[in-house]
Amino acid sequence: MNSDITKKLLKIVVLTIIISYGLDKLVFFGLNKISDNVMTGQAIGKLNQFLSVKDNTDFLVFGNSRANHHIDVDLFSNNSYNMGVDGVGIAYNSTLINTLQEDKKQYVIVHIDTKNFFDKDYDGSDIRGLKTKYHRNDQITTALNNSNRLSLLQHIYYSMNYNGNAIGIIKNYFKPGYDYKTYNGYDPLTINKSQEEMRDTILSKADANEECNKNLEMNLVAIDYLKSMKSFIDKAPNKTFLFVTSPIYNDTCDKDNKMLTALMYELGLNYLDYTNLYKIQKDNSFWKDPTHLSKEGAEAFSSVLLKRYKTLNN
Repeated sequence: MNSDITKKLLKIVVLTIIISYGLDKLVFFGLNKISDNVMTGQAIGKLNQFLSVKDNTDFLVFGNSRANHHIDVDLFSNNSYNMGVDGVGIAYNSTLINTLQEDKKQYVIVHIDTKNFFDKDYDGSDIRGLKTKYHRNDQITTALNNSNRLSLLQHIYYSMNYNGNAIGIIKNYFKPGYDYKTYNGYDPLTINKSQEEMRDTILSKADANEECNKNLEMNLVAIDYLKSMKSFIDKAPNKTFLFVTSPIYNDTCDKDNKMLTALMYELGLNYLDYTNLYKIQKDNSFWKDPTHLSKEGAEAFSSVLLKRYKTLNN
């Protein structure tokens, strides 16, 4: 009797697993069909647009919000795209760079922040921002598998990789936030009159000196992803890469900057540290907050980069 009950229970469990697996694939297929038609919003639209234009552009920018809001790509080329995404780190950007065609001639700017390289808690989990392309893009799938940032269930039930993004995807499917055909990925930050006083107050507090950490150690995860980019660059001789760090309002410690500069030199990567570009020129109109330039500041910084770009291209 107990044996019969056990067999029945096992059949029920197996049947439940088969049904849930099948339902997962149906849901995954349905979400794929919807998401493939979404080209707006950071939930998936910007990623979709990047994947559709990445191998047909002359000029690309990668990075976090400080790339997204700081580099006006139209100054560099009429055929360009800024793939800066708020909140991402080097794992996300390294993975996307590895999706590029190796033989395509392109100029690529990669914005990097010292915080990734000296944050002891950085684990590369920002790569999960690409999970909607799991089992849909070979390079991204491989990177996600190697990252160990997905749970066992996500490896089995693919539709789970839309968790946290589904609402944004559906919203942008029915009501696109902008005309993606005229969008180049650059999102400048504007300051209105009512925000100026608050901005000035925030910036005044950023002038306070903070103690410089004497025991800085580089994050090995961040270094591994940087080396992955280096490996790609070595296989793509037709591409010109420039790594940059954009300005902040007041950098109270340059030890981390020097260590990162030394690492970039050791790896043979072109790197320009603009952290202190406007440290003496304290023009508040250039700033949205201590780490983000306003539209006016971004245009000025982009012009500085443009001069460097022309130098490297001559």
